[in-house]
Amino acid sequence: MRETELKKKDKCILNALLENGRLSYSELSRRCGISRQVAFVRLKKLLENGVAKGFSVCLDTDKLGFAFNAYVLLIAKPEEKLRNELSEFLRTSKNVRKIQLLFGRFDFFLELLFHNKDEMTEFLRTMHSYGAVERTETFIVYQTMKDKPEDPLLACLKE
Repeated sequence: MRETELKKKDKCILNALLENGRLSYSELSRRCGISRQVAFVRLKKLLENGVAKGFSVCLDTDKLGFAFNAYVLLIAKPEEKLRNELSEFLRTSKNVRKIQLLFGRFDFFLELLFHNKDEMTEFLRTMHSYGAVERTETFIVYQTMKDKPEDPLLACLKE
């Protein structure tokens, strides 16, 4: 995939929205030294080009009752049919926050959220029932020290 070359004003718009996604076009234009219409057009173009994928709210998982955050590294058997069944289960599971395919010793990296230990145990038991699962390593988070996925992007946009 080709990296998109961003203009200084586009970086300013993205930087401002990463810090506060609820900014109005008037506030974006003021912060970036452009007109409201230019801010609107540039943001629309960034969305059309896929540089910005949309807008969302950042939720506090603890306050929503998700007491268990876990990561699973998974080694899968090579049979494509079995892998497809497992992938479908993972893609449709309400507990799976992120699925990443890996190069190296492990095939999948999963980020999972659960309300309690029993919910996590049942999910892991169900996942292991799929024939594609050869081996897993599960890591349960006991404390999050930093959760700022936008930080590397903010640094990039300030360059």
